[in-house]
Amino acid sequence: MFDSAAHAVTLDVGGSHVTAALVHLATRRIQRQARLEVSHAAPQDALLSAWTAAALEVWKDVSGRPSHLGLAVPGPFEHHAGVSRMTHKFPALLGVPLRPLLAHHVRETPLSGVPIYFGNDADLFALGEWWAGAGRGSLRMIGLTLGTGLGSGFIAGGRIITAGDEVPPGGELWNRPFRGAIAETFACGAALTRAWVALGHGPLTAHDLAHRALDGDASAHSVFHAFGCDLADILQPWVERFGAERVVLGGNVSRAFDLFAPALRSGLPSSEVRTSEHFELAAPFGAAALAGEEPQGVP
Repeated sequence: MFDSAAHAVTLDVGGSHVTAALVHLATRRIQRQARLEVSHAAPQDALLSAWTAAALEVWKDVSGRPSHLGLAVPGPFEHHAGVSRMTHKFPALLGVPLRPLLAHHVRETPLSGVPIYFGNDADLFALGEWWAGAGRGSLRMIGLTLGTGLGSGFIAGGRIITAGDEVPPGGELWNRPFRGAIAETFACGAALTRAWVALGHGPLTAHDLAHRALDGDASAHSVFHAFGCDLADILQPWVERFGAERVVLGGNVSRAFDLFAPALRSGLPSSEVRTSEHFELAAPFGAAALAGEEPQGVP
């Protein structure tokens, strides 16, 4: 039996599944995980039932109640109100206040009455790395997820910062203007594919391109070098403005970090750049670190 007061239950809500974790708050370790397949297109009741089932699976055999239930969700989402504003995913949840509905689903379970907090998945990646990963010990850090898109989170003193002159609106870098387009165009897996094709080659995924580079392909190496330069140019103004002493990278593209790290680090001389310690498990740590504080401007 676990000590209930020392734990949080977290849910990482994805487009095809939900992952639950039982996080020990003192040791900052995940002690249990559970994953259930459920499509974002499922009806409202099916979604909430799956989320509840996953949470209860990790809470099985634990007495009492957890400190809170924290959910990492994609955006756009009003975290304080618990209302989804997504039009590209979760159609059954659009505009619906989810906190009372989820509370209703857990009303006759050991999770009844626990505080429920929501956070953006990229923000919680950053917070999780600050709390229990590669961001530990830093006062100000930026977390980035590099994959099919570009996610970002700004952390100051353990708080998610989404407003103020020192961060982009909403803490989001993906849609910032950059070279006649937006930052995400140059900082995701598809950017590597496009750069490779522009050299006259057939399309390759970022994963396959990384293997080519590791096998010594000079053209593939040049694509990753250019990627690191672009990423540094995107980040540098915000690293300076926010005073970020550390940048932590997650997402699948970051698994090829060694291929673009020299260019990126050269362009960010004032900040230490590291890869994630937890990758897809960072957001559950971030959800565990939520204590009712809403994202806010820099103090």
